[in-house]
Amino acid sequence: MFGFVALILAAGLAGCSQNSESLLAPAPNPPVADIPIPMGMHIDLSRSQSTYAPGSNIRLVNELYVGSDPRLSVARFFLHNMPIYKWKMQEERQGPGGISLDFIKHQEECVITIKRGWFNTHCYISVTPKLSHGATTTSATQP
Repeated sequence: MFGFVALILAAGLAGCSQNSESLLAPAPNPPVADIPIPMGMHIDLSRSQSTYAPGSNIRLVNELYVGSDPRLSVARFFLHNMPIYKWKMQEERQGPGGISLDFIKHQEECVITIKRGWFNTHCYISVTPKLSHGATTTSATQP
């Protein structure tokens, strides 16, 4: 009996250590084609908006995604997957308020802010035009 319990306990611990090292998978067909979203995170349409100006290549994205994965796992997901879509990492900030990741691509900036909610993780994604001389229009704000 003791051997059976030890085997079950060892299998459970092995599963936990494997999960903490694995990356989250990207969801198919994300709402913004060049910004991957972790599978299991869902857009909060009541607190999200996206605008594209036809003929100008200017888009403004301010979206909130909610999921149950830990903040660090979500941050690792974006650090790994954003470069696949040609986004270049500029800065990563961590503090008591959350994790903020800044990326640039062509003439746009994408700021991803990952915060802890009451029972889930909130991921704010903002895409804005990049101004000249490295300045940007805004940071990720909570919609």
